[in-house]
Amino acid sequence: MYPPVHKIRLFCAPAILAMFVFTPYAIAEETEEKSLDLPTVEVTSTTNDALGYIELEKEPNVGKLNVPIMDQPFSMSIIDDDFMKDTGAKNIQDALQYTSGVYSGAFGADTRIDSAKVRGISPGLYLDGLRQVYGSYNSVRTNVYALESIEVLKGPSSMLYGQGDLGGVINSVSKLPKAKQQGEIWGQYGSYNRKQIAFDVTGPATDDGKLLYRVVGLQRDADTQVDHVKDDGYVIAPSLTWQPTEDTTFSFLLNRQENRGQVSAQFLPQSGTLDRGPLGYVGSETFVGEPDWDRYDGEKTEFTFFFDHKFNDNWSFSTTARYTESSTKTREHWARVGAVVSPEGNIARTIHTADRQTRIFNLDTRLSGVFDLGITRHNVIIGWDRQEALWEEENYISNSTGGGIINLYDPQYGNLNTAALANPVDRDDNEIQQVGFYLADHIEIGKVVLSAGLRRDFAKNRKLAVTGPNTTSDEQETTGRIGLMYRFDNGLSPYISYSEAFSMNLGTDGTSAANTLKPTTGEQEEIGIKYLSPDKSLAVTLAYFDITETNRIVQGQTPGGVEQVGSVIDGWELQVNKRWQSFETQFAYTDLNAKNDSTGDRLSSLAEKTGSWWNKLYLGNHWRVGAGVRYIGDVVGGSGAPEIPSEMLYDAMIGYAIGDWDFTVDAKNLTDEEFISWCRYEGGDCGYGERRSVAANVRYSF
Repeated sequence: MYPPVHKIRLFCAPAILAMFVFTPYAIAEETEEKSLDLPTVEVTSTTNDALGYIELEKEPNVGKLNVPIMDQPFSMSIIDDDFMKDTGAKNIQDALQYTSGVYSGAFGADTRIDSAKVRGISPGLYLDGLRQVYGSYNSVRTNVYALESIEVLKGPSSMLYGQGDLGGVINSVSKLPKAKQQGEIWGQYGSYNRKQIAFDVTGPATDDGKLLYRVVGLQRDADTQVDHVKDDGYVIAPSLTWQPTEDTTFSFLLNRQENRGQVSAQFLPQSGTLDRGPLGYVGSETFVGEPDWDRYDGEKTEFTFFFDHKFNDNWSFSTTARYTESSTKTREHWARVGAVVSPEGNIARTIHTADRQTRIFNLDTRLSGVFDLGITRHNVIIGWDRQEALWEEENYISNSTGGGIINLYDPQYGNLNTAALANPVDRDDNEIQQVGFYLADHIEIGKVVLSAGLRRDFAKNRKLAVTGPNTTSDEQETTGRIGLMYRFDNGLSPYISYSEAFSMNLGTDGTSAANTLKPTTGEQEEIGIKYLSPDKSLAVTLAYFDITETNRIVQGQTPGGVEQVGSVIDGWELQVNKRWQSFETQFAYTDLNAKNDSTGDRLSSLAEKTGSWWNKLYLGNHWRVGAGVRYIGDVVGGSGAPEIPSEMLYDAMIGYAIGDWDFTVDAKNLTDEEFISWCRYEGGDCGYGERRSVAANVRYSF
């Protein structure tokens, strides 16, 4: 055993009106030379509550700069809590389904993870600006009810975050205490006997308002579209904010989560899923495990500390630090990959066990300043961060011949082969230690924006071998990014940018201990246009990008196996948001050309073309309706085969609000399409996408 590692309704027209009414007063109040005696206006929020789905004026935490998306020559998106509620998002994977540049749910219905690809590449998963996931299947997916928003930074991001994936960063933003006393209770009942009860309460804990609190909690009991697979769990997230002075804030957040259930991914054969099998098609409900034995249980405890201090109106200092412990226990059968289905519908099973743990300490601290220098306006950050993570795996068995035989069309259970569970092994541990120093300057020269940054990383990734010598990857890497934008008076802002990324990889390709993984590196060139109408009711973002990646990790021929390839990805993405009084619409489209640069094959498990269109309409003072359509282009398996056909899916929502009560019914995949979302390779295994899911919700606000 190794030692521990050291550690948010379009019915907000009144708010919009208030913004335009109060803004002139606020400006006048700040102009000291005005002698006119004006009424005092107290602005209680500097957030983006009146902006609805339009995100260009919002300031994303993921970019680390206090600059609206509209003024940054890089691509970013924000999915706030209201949008997640409107679309009925049950998890991060759901929340991202209407975002340009993102292919969400690449691996279908899976109780273990949130799968998404940004510009064709798996992104890094972050929480409050700190990396959250190391390794795989060793933690609990973040519960969206505990989140204020989800942010997507598209493209390489090593300059901001150090070693990371070229696809960019998906950053979740936690709910923290608010100064106004408020709260809600939420009850939900839905498809597959899904039952949830949740609450979110916040406000001042003391009369002087210097101590604030918030408690978020949720309990879920749910089945899934797969027989004998449950998705139960809870989250409790209390937080405190202490403001000893107007300039200093300390916040503390505890997040405790547990999930109990089984693995919904059954790795069913191509014969019977994508293709007709010997006795027809195998349904998405098919479970090939043992109901009384298979399980996937996970838990996570994490403590996050936030510190912010303003030295004056221009300079501030902030730190975010988090310590996480997580673990999972996997007991699982799956249809053996590559096995032939007999004429009677029988197939061999693999039996698998693994106990996995992680211990993570992450820290990011930075000095931020805004100042004028001649004709230039500078927004500067100077910072350093540290990552320390250790992930372990023991009690490991993956016996491809010991799981017995099961009939896909008429599964009979009770055939657990205990003999195949003998001799589990302790696998190699993995460790990351990284320190990075970064400097970024967002410079405004009238209508011109020049944003540039440089970073130096000192990173050490180690494989701690059970037997034999340890393997160490020790790298020092310099990465950067630069962007140039011109802001026309009519709201149109064209830009160009360049960014780099690197990611060190540990372990092997899963076929041989000698085949160690090499670092993944790459770069992106981007050209785009952002537009925000003068009345701020129309927002458009359009970008073309070209990514070159070296030593990309892709899924191998067996579960858990990987291989490294070069890839070239270019494409374009478009997102349009428009608001007309009581109607709001969001359209997104992405078109990629993603190839293995040595073979010319399409990259697997990736829809090169995706589109979505979500609409919300308020009817009078109480009713609202929403409707969306999602297009998922065709997908291929490894080496370009097999081809999985495209799909069109439909979502809907209807809501009624009266007083403090809000009632909604939301539905995803309204027509209940039973479709395949991925296949590993020709003749291999495949996975189903998410079937129809309907949920009735009751919320009481106080």
